[in-house]
Amino acid sequence: MIFIILGIGLILRLISLNQSLWLDEATTALVSKMSLSDIFTKFLPGDFHPPLYYILMKYWVAIFGNSEISLRIPSIIFGLATIYMIYLIGKKIFSEKTGLLTSILLATSGLAIYYSQEARMYMMAAFLVSAAFYLFLERKWIIFSLVLMLIGMTDYVSLFIIPVFFIIDRKYWKKIILSFIPLILSFIIWLPIFIKQLASGISMAGSSWWNILGLPTFKNIALIPVKFMFGRVRLNDKNLYTTVVILMGGLFGFLLYKSIKASKILWMWLIFPILLGVIISFKVPTLTYFRYLFCLAPFYLLLAYGVEKLGKFKLGFAIFLIVFNLLTLGYYLFNPKFQREDWRDLVNFVESSKTANSITIFPGGGNTEAYLYYAPDAKIAGQEGIKAGYSQIWLMDYLSSVFDPKDSAKSNIEALGYRQEASYSFNGVGQVYLYEK
Repeated sequence: MIFIILGIGLILRLISLNQSLWLDEATTALVSKMSLSDIFTKFLPGDFHPPLYYILMKYWVAIFGNSEISLRIPSIIFGLATIYMIYLIGKKIFSEKTGLLTSILLATSGLAIYYSQEARMYMMAAFLVSAAFYLFLERKWIIFSLVLMLIGMTDYVSLFIIPVFFIIDRKYWKKIILSFIPLILSFIIWLPIFIKQLASGISMAGSSWWNILGLPTFKNIALIPVKFMFGRVRLNDKNLYTTVVILMGGLFGFLLYKSIKASKILWMWLIFPILLGVIISFKVPTLTYFRYLFCLAPFYLLLAYGVEKLGKFKLGFAIFLIVFNLLTLGYYLFNPKFQREDWRDLVNFVESSKTANSITIFPGGGNTEAYLYYAPDAKIAGQEGIKAGYSQIWLMDYLSSVFDPKDSAKSNIEALGYRQEASYSFNGVGQVYLYEK
């Protein structure tokens, strides 16, 4: 049965896979083409992620290329492996039926599928955390210690899970401490670059960019359970959406309540990293829901156990949850509005419409990775590129509220005698404005 579920999970993850890359995925694509030396010396000190995922993608791309689909296949593999891992955990802690129901819920989860289709490290981290928990339950300390090291070299936020292992089973403290030796040694080696990353991140404190990274606001906290339930989709009618969220939140809350006496390790896995993230985000913002994707597994494990506690009603509730997942999933898979930023169509349109003497301007001077992925030889610049002599200026509106809140780029272009001839909208990217003389 589990292999049928994995097959369904694979099919669902292949639908709409060929979306445009968005900004962060394009970063993955461009970094994967860099030399190892440049990755460690030029890119990583200014990023805020460990190196393992980028190294993996570098060798993956060398073999399979860097098309949109190729870049996303590793996340699909990690997504399927996570489904299998939580099946094993559910079977180990509860029963095979609970493990199977959990695997079905994760296989059809809109949020899990979205990030199984994303060329970033979050699904890899979710798999590694799930694997660590299973190995911990099996007391396979050597492999457990190696997986902990891999977590530390994949995603910093996933390390918020570490205290849970010490809290849930004190009689194994000595073995747990010994298991952390590879992680500690690897982090000692990595420490010089981590310090540079931390300094680079803190230097943005108070900026507009800092404010969107995940500050500990009520909205950011509430979005974690909401996105766990609904995935990336939402309803246009805010009142209707709020009503549906409250109703479904009540149902999910009821099922979680039914599992309140379930395995302590699952509750700690679900709650503790998020609470720790809230505390740490007062200093370094990390409270963005997708960074806690590794907590989705215990969420579904507890839901599945809650369903199993409903006696003769359990089949109806199980079917309802699966149908709910499929409805929200379909809303994402077949509605481009909820899919990724459409840089592919934007770049193809702009580059095919440009004259020989034209330029594309990014007000912030950065965030050009997606544009360059689709047009490596494109003529682009920051605001310093705004000058007379061009027949056309194409102005990107992308993140202008962050990098150019006063619309100084527009003012500078118009001051040179250019007039806006047209504007074009692309999903998730916003407007691109055409200026001519």
